[in-house]
Amino acid sequence: MKGTKDKILTAALKLFNRDGIVNVRLQHIADEAFISIGNLAYHFANKEAIVQELYETLTGEQKELLKEYRVVPLFEYLHRLIQRTYQFQNKYLFFYIDTLEITRAYPDIGQAHQQHILFQMEQLQLMLDFNVSRGVLQPKSTDRDYGQIALQVWMTLDFWLFQSLIRIGRLPEEADYQHAFWALLKPHLTDMGRQEFRQISTLPFDLLF
Repeated sequence: MKGTKDKILTAALKLFNRDGIVNVRLQHIADEAFISIGNLAYHFANKEAIVQELYETLTGEQKELLKEYRVVPLFEYLHRLIQRTYQFQNKYLFFYIDTLEITRAYPDIGQAHQQHILFQMEQLQLMLDFNVSRGVLQPKSTDRDYGQIALQVWMTLDFWLFQSLIRIGRLPEEADYQHAFWALLKPHLTDMGRQEFRQISTLPFDLLF
């Protein structure tokens, strides 16, 4: 059975995802959790404290996810990573839709998120470097900067949901999200990389060469 604090966080996450963080007040969260505003205030002094708790949970889960798939970042595992990242971002949709609003409103979260982005970039760079070393991505060159590619991958993964809402007015399907990721790596595959890519039997869309 959930404790009061967990009920508050579950209610807040549901409302933030559904209505957007700026439209949710503490009273809304208390009503959703079926508790009094005084009981909520006992656990969380303000909305920032709730957002901070959710953010720490979000980044903790994401770090574990990236570390898990960094160990053996073969294409099959990378594909699963993107699937799980899509699911993860839908779980914490409010943050990916309102990132700028949140980091502006709560500077401590903004600073922490800058550090988290550096961590994400490091993990993506390690994954790319590993796949270069095993011969499925083409070697680095003056025209192929994997640091820049890692940045493009991060931008795509973290902002795809947001830009899809702006561009097409709805959240993307998982297949669209997968396609966006592999489209960035596709031009840099070696022959061995293309062969390995073809062997991924779980692709929900046609990206064969």
